[in-house]
Amino acid sequence: MSNSRSKGMIYDSGHSFNRDHILGLDALRTLAIVGVTLFHIFPDVVKGGYLGVSLFFVLTGYLLAFTSKKEWQAKSFSLVNYYLKRIKRIYPSLLIVIFTTLGIYHFFATDAITGIRAEVISIVLGYNNWWQIAQNADYFTRITNASPFTHLWFMGIELQYYLVWPIIFLVYILIVKIRGKYDDGVIAIALLGIAASILMPLLYHEGADITRLYYGTDTRVYALFFGAAMGLYNKNERNITTRRGGHGIFKCGLFVFLLIGVITAYYLMDGQDAFVYQGGMLLATVGFCVLLSIVADRGMNIGIYLDTAIFRWIGKKSYGIFLWQYPVIYLFNYKGWNKYPLYEVIEIAAIVLLAIWSDAVAKFILKQKLPYIGRRFVIIQCVVFMVITVSGVSLMGYGCEEIVASAFSRDVDTKLQDKLAENKADMQEQNGLSS
Repeated sequence: MSNSRSKGMIYDSGHSFNRDHILGLDALRTLAIVGVTLFHIFPDVVKGGYLGVSLFFVLTGYLLAFTSKKEWQAKSFSLVNYYLKRIKRIYPSLLIVIFTTLGIYHFFATDAITGIRAEVISIVLGYNNWWQIAQNADYFTRITNASPFTHLWFMGIELQYYLVWPIIFLVYILIVKIRGKYDDGVIAIALLGIAASILMPLLYHEGADITRLYYGTDTRVYALFFGAAMGLYNKNERNITTRRGGHGIFKCGLFVFLLIGVITAYYLMDGQDAFVYQGGMLLATVGFCVLLSIVADRGMNIGIYLDTAIFRWIGKKSYGIFLWQYPVIYLFNYKGWNKYPLYEVIEIAAIVLLAIWSDAVAKFILKQKLPYIGRRFVIIQCVVFMVITVSGVSLMGYGCEEIVASAFSRDVDTKLQDKLAENKADMQEQNGLSS
């Protein structure tokens, strides 16, 4: 570890993964993915675990803004490179999960993926949240009434934000150049977030469709804007002394208080309660922003203490863990495997193992390197990986077949319905003539 870490700096220039990696950030990703995972597996116990999604939004907004500003200041920001990075980061794992899931369901739960082509297209093109709104889907319904891809509404909002962020960032740059102050651009983004945050409470009323409020890009984007304002405000100074005395103690106490508050909210904030949409989700999001600001404070040591091996590992695997959750949990419910003892442990193990595999395949596709752990049994590890991957690719092939079959089935059903309607009209006409 570099000397920067020993001096209390959260940006570890000597670490292998990123010169400007924010120490402790993976701990926040862990907090988010644990909440979401427990909500999906124990929805009646961890009723508010869905709030972890808001933390993911804040982190996405923060990191995207922080890296964009850093590249712009270094005169290396490129629109083409920006979109290529997003595509490489998002789509390999996403497509692997989608087609492998369809391949597995081809053998174990064919009926569950009948007519799924439109849903898959909405996921890949980044409008699944609006597609689910149009289908009157309910994120808080029992998982057996959902789809193996219900949770990917989240990716819809993320992809839409990735698409428009360069425009927002351009507005920020123009404001900075016109006004001559970075803070004015930050204030503009923050005001945009505040304006968007009013929309959810404004649209909510008794009997309102909470699915529209929960899935809508317009009602959820404020968390991304809040994160973006924080990322743009981060000045990334190099020489900051560790905060001591009352200020440091206050921030540590606030961090502990907020952490307890998040855990409490995970257990108590039912997603169907009016309070969530009348300001509860906004309050939780503000709490996440404060948590992030404390962790990212280079004058505090909290980020260093949170930068443990387990948090780094979970944080880096959080994307794959998220993607695999509903495919695994839905299959267990569909097949009735959730009646067996300790099935939750098996679900979690399956999700984690699949996340490790899909992440390794994605890296192999992008970097052409075989993954292995440690320096022992490297050849055996690589052989096992290749065998599993070949099997996975075969399943992906069946997944592609399901997409084609789904389209054919839909066309046949449409033609059949048209023919039945035509026959019905002919019969009514004949009956009219005979009478």
